[in-house]
Amino acid sequence: METPQLIGGFKQKFEKFVYLYKKTKEENHHLIIDNQNLNKLIIDKNNEIEELKHRLKTKDLAKTFLVSEGNEQEAKVKINRIVREIDNCIALLNR
Repeated sequence: METPQLIGGFKQKFEKFVYLYKKTKEENHHLIIDNQNLNKLIIDKNNEIEELKHRLKTKDLAKTFLVSEGNEQEAKVKINRIVREIDNCIALLNR
């Protein structure tokens, strides 16, 4: 094989390598962005789940008050007040 043919073959292989590298790098970048978006979505969904669990516990507690006191609105007010006080205590502890 002659030197120009060797150089031409090497050049083609090198250009193909550079093309594949750039393509892989771009795909990797898109995958990283997708991964970050999915991680954010997971965090958001976990927060939503925690909020729903909190609301469920509050409703269960409200039902307990309803059974014992018989006044739904008053029980909800008491529960909301208790929850606010607990949230304030937690906020103070986190300082």
